[in-house]
Amino acid sequence: MKIKLYQRQVYYKVGKVVIDVPDFIDPLDEVRHWLHENEDLWVDILAESMDGCELEHGFGMDDLIDWTDHTEESEYMYKLPDGNGGHI
Repeated sequence: MKIKLYQRQVYYKVGKVVIDVPDFIDPLDEVRHWLHENEDLWVDILAESMDGCELEHGFGMDDLIDWTDHTEESEYMYKLPDGNGGHI
C-alpha cells in the first residue's frame, strides 16, 4: 500500500521602511488617514523591502510589532515615535 504524507510549514517576512509624514499631521488622529490618502508614497517601497527580508519560521505574531489579525494573510501597521500606532 502507498500513502501520501504531507507537511505544511509556515514562514513569514516582515518588511519595514521609514517615511516622513508632514509635521502638520496630528499623530493620534490623522496618521492612518494620511497613509491611506498617500499610499502611492510608501506601498511600493514597503513591498520592495520584503525582497531583502529573510524568511522566519512561524506565524510572525509574536515579534513585538503587535500583529493581531492572525486570520489574515497580510497585515499593515504603523508605529509612531512614542510607540503608539495602529493598523493601516
